[in-house]
Amino acid sequence: MRKGFHSGAALIACLALPLAAPVRAAEPVPIADFMIMDVCVDAGDRILPRLVPGDEACTRRRDIRPGETPPYELRNFLNPGHGCTEDGGTVAKLNRPVARDGTIRIVSSTLNVAVSGCAGTRGRPGAAGDGGASIQWYDEGYGFIMGSYSPVALSIYQTPLCRDGSTSSRRFFRGWVIGPSAVPAVGTTGFGVFEGRLATGAASQLSATCPTRYRRALTSWLVAPMRYRSGRELVSIVSSHFAQVSRDGLSPGETMQMEQTYWTREFGLSRWEKWAREGWVHPRSGRPAPDLARELYQRGRCGAPVAGSFDISPRTRFTPAPGHDDARDGAYVRAILDPQTGARTLWYMTLCEDYTNIHPLAAGKAPPDVSPIADRAYWNP
Repeated sequence: MRKGFHSGAALIACLALPLAAPVRAAEPVPIADFMIMDVCVDAGDRILPRLVPGDEACTRRRDIRPGETPPYELRNFLNPGHGCTEDGGTVAKLNRPVARDGTIRIVSSTLNVAVSGCAGTRGRPGAAGDGGASIQWYDEGYGFIMGSYSPVALSIYQTPLCRDGSTSSRRFFRGWVIGPSAVPAVGTTGFGVFEGRLATGAASQLSATCPTRYRRALTSWLVAPMRYRSGRELVSIVSSHFAQVSRDGLSPGETMQMEQTYWTREFGLSRWEKWAREGWVHPRSGRPAPDLARELYQRGRCGAPVAGSFDISPRTRFTPAPGHDDARDGAYVRAILDPQTGARTLWYMTLCEDYTNIHPLAAGKAPPDVSPIADRAYWNP
């Protein structure tokens, strides 16, 4: 199915399909299906309010559609031993399509949740609109993040597609690539080098002049089963975004940081990780990557990352760290190997959020208004 850049008709048609078959090489799945949360429906295609994907009684499901109210939300996990009667998490996430003037984008909102009555747990304000979001879409080649908002910064990912019109939202296409639009079979890996220019501030306030220079960065992807903190095992797109790329475009080069995201057909964006290479030191705290990795492991909010050894390119292989045991060493560590030279670097997982902590929403409760954190420039034709 070919999808238009700006029209929502193709996506709506995609969302109207019944539960799709498992990922198979002969039947590529649209990446939109991995970016949008599913809902369980009855034979009349009506949302069943008390079910979520994975429940035994959920025999039919589809992507939620623009304007529909989700019956559940995704939350992160609190640290084990928090003393709460219920692990309600500190943030709530929804991954859903939002339509404006006939254009659809996918909004992944992350809003704070108040935490109280838990020993040793500091809650967040939880005020309406207090949180962040990322704006996502896809074209005929790739799915991507166009921009994101957090209380720290508004990040805008501009690309050379700005040449097609600096007032068009196409200037944000392929800014932070997730993976190919046609998701390949389980076990498939891939990579690409993409040009972008990071800007901060409101997207609608960007200069009409396109950037003259862009930075090249490496993105890799893997389609694999992943066991989440909730115990759910889900086929996932595991997307690794490196800050730089080598001159030959086949490895991370001297990159010191990487962000890894996990996308599932059931829930959309389901997990986020921050990785740092050995030798990296946090610029503000002065703490090295191994210390931060051990602290993250001790918190126990996330389980192990995707495991195994797999080739991304002729010069990049993800592999377990030699002689390392996560439980013994108290940190999640992986290695990146250059098969041609034998050079190996260690990478430490220093931050993580797992969003598979499922919480039902009260019937009739309206989803949060994302207008304050979703700039309209991302919907411009």
